[in-house]
Amino acid sequence: MKCSKSIRSAFAAIGVCALALSARADVFNPNFTPVSELHSIGAGNTSGSFAASAMMGAQGHSNLAPFASWESVLSSECAVSSGSTPWPGGCNPTGMAAALFNRTGRSWVQHTWVSTDQAFALNEIVASLQLHGSPAIVPIYGQADHWVAVVQVTATANGAGGWNIGQVKIYDGGPTTGTDGSGNSYGGGLLSYSGSTWKLFYYLVLENINPSCDPCTSDPWYNHYVLMWEPPPGAISHVVANFPRAPGVMQGGVTEKRAQSLVWRSLISAGIHADPDIWSGVIGGVAGPAHEVNGVSPSGERWDYFLVPILMPSGTTNTVKAFVQLAADDGSFEGVHVLPSPTRYKLVSKEGAELLARGALKQGEGLTAGILTWDPRTKSPLAKSPSFPYYEFGITDGSKEIGVVRVSFNTGTVLRVP
Repeated sequence: MKCSKSIRSAFAAIGVCALALSARADVFNPNFTPVSELHSIGAGNTSGSFAASAMMGAQGHSNLAPFASWESVLSSECAVSSGSTPWPGGCNPTGMAAALFNRTGRSWVQHTWVSTDQAFALNEIVASLQLHGSPAIVPIYGQADHWVAVVQVTATANGAGGWNIGQVKIYDGGPTTGTDGSGNSYGGGLLSYSGSTWKLFYYLVLENINPSCDPCTSDPWYNHYVLMWEPPPGAISHVVANFPRAPGVMQGGVTEKRAQSLVWRSLISAGIHADPDIWSGVIGGVAGPAHEVNGVSPSGERWDYFLVPILMPSGTTNTVKAFVQLAADDGSFEGVHVLPSPTRYKLVSKEGAELLARGALKQGEGLTAGILTWDPRTKSPLAKSPSFPYYEFGITDGSKEIGVVRVSFNTGTVLRVP
C-alpha cells in the first residue's frame, strides 16, 4: 500500500509516510448519513442543546428531517412528559425520550449508570451506533445543559472480541455563540476526540441541573452517567470497548515548538488521514504556533495539553481552519475541532494576556504568574472550551491573593473576579 499524494506532500519534509500504513479500522455510523449539524437558540440553563442533539439523533436513526420550530416543539413536548423536575426548561431525559417516541414512533429511551460504571456507559455509546444505527445523545463536561450527538465511532478489533476506540465524533447542540451555565462554549463544526479524551469529556452530571439547587443531589440524574438512544425493544448489547490513548509520537518531553512541528505526525499516527471529513478540514493548512494549556478535566484532575491552530496558507495570517490537541507528555493526538469555516482570530500570547490583565488592576495590586487553562467547572461568563481556553492570573494585594483576572485566548476579553 502506498501513501496518497496528499499525505506524501504533507510529510515530505519529515519523512513519515510509513505512519500512514495503520491498521484499517471499522467505522460505526448512524442509519442515515450525513447527519445535519444543528444548533439551538437556547443556551445555558435551557433545554436548547438537548433538543438540538435529540433532533440530530432522530435524524440519524430514523431519517426524521428537522421540522418547523423543532427546538420549541421538542422542548415543550419534553416538558409535558417530564412531570415535576428541576431540569432546564422543565425537560429531563425521560421527557425527551418520550418526545422523540412521539415524533418517530421508535423506542427512544434513556438510561443512567452510577459513578463506578462509566465502562458500561461507554460500551453502550459504541453499541448504539454499531448495533442500532442510533446516534448517542449525551451530556458532556458534567453539565446538564450541554448536550451533544455522537455521530460516528471509529474502532479497531482488538483480537479479544472487543474494540479499541480510535475516534469519537460529535456535533455540539448548543448555539455556537453561547455558553452553558458554567461558561463553557458550545462548539460549532465537527469535533473528534481520541478514545481516552472522550472518556474525560463524557462525565457524571454534576452541574446546571438548576441554579436553585445546584448541586441538585436529590435529583435522580445527579452524579450519574446519562445516555439517550434508540435500541429495539428488548435489545441486549454485548459490546466491550477500550478507550485508549492514541500512539505517542515522541519521547523526552514536548515543547511548544516541538508540538507545532509534530502535529501532522500525530494526526497521521492516529489515523486521522483516513477520515475524509476531518482530513479535508485540516489538509492544506499550516501548523501555527502551539500553546501549552495547563487545564483541568471535568473530574477535577490536572490535564496538560498543547493546542495547535491549523492556519490557512501564508497570506491569511491568523485565519484558523481547525484546532488540534496534543498530549503534553508524548505529543499523541487528543482531539481536533474543525471549524464550520475558516475564521480569523487574533490568538493572544501569554505576554499579551498579561498586559491586558494589568489593565484590570487597581493601584497597589499585582499579578501572579499566569497560566493558559481550561476548567469546565468554573462558572464564568468568559466563553471557554478545550479549543478556546483562557489565561488566568491571580491578583495580589501585598502578600495575599484577593482575586483573579481571566483573559480569553481567542478574543482578548478581560474579566476580573471579584
